[in-house]
Amino acid sequence: MENQDKKKILIINAALKRIAHYGLAKTTMTDIAKDISFSKALLYYYFPDKLSLYVSVIEHLMHTISREIRKAVEKTDSAKEGIMMLLQKRQGYIQKYYNLLEPSKLACTELPENLDDKFNKAREFEVKILTGLLVRGTENGEFEPQDNQLITEIFIEALSGIHFNILNKEKSFFPDKGQFKEIFTKEKKFAEVFLRGLSPIK
Repeated sequence: MENQDKKKILIINAALKRIAHYGLAKTTMTDIAKDISFSKALLYYYFPDKLSLYVSVIEHLMHTISREIRKAVEKTDSAKEGIMMLLQKRQGYIQKYYNLLEPSKLACTELPENLDDKFNKAREFEVKILTGLLVRGTENGEFEPQDNQLITEIFIEALSGIHFNILNKEKSFFPDKGQFKEIFTKEKKFAEVFLRGLSPIK
C-alpha cells in the first residue's frame, strides 16, 4: 500500500472511531487531526470537508461489515443458522455504529447525494445475502420452493417494521439498551416463526 493510501486509511479509521462515539455533529476535522497527530491541512488535502470524509467513512465501514458478515454466514451449517447469524451481526453493527448510521443523528438535513448510493449498496448486499441463504435452504431441503426475491423483500420489510414500531412507541429516535434488546428479541422470534413457515410440512 502506498504511503498516501496509508494516510488516507488512518484518517478514515480515526474519523470512524470518533463519529461512532460522538456523532457527526459533534466531530470536527480538528478533533480527527489531533487524534492521529496530523495537521488539518493534511486532512483537507485528502478530504475537502467533513461530509466528504463522512461518505468515505461510510463506504469503508460498509465494505468491512459486508466482508465480516459474509465470512460469518459462510461458516454456518444451515441456511436457518445463516439467517440467524445475519440478524445477530446486523443488530450488533447497528448498535455499535448507530451514531454513524442513523440519519436523525447526523449534522444536517442536506447530505451528499452519493451517500444514498452507499446505503443503497448496503441494502442490496443484505438482500443478496438473504436471498442466497433462502436459495441454499431450498436446495438442501430446509425450505419449500418459493419466490425467494419476494420472500426476501417481505422479511426485510418486516424487520424494518419491528424497528420502527418500537421506536415510534416511545417517540424516540435513538434506542436505549432496553429498546435494542427488545428489537433483537422480536427480530429473532419473528425469524423463527417466519422460517418455520417456509419449512416442509412433515
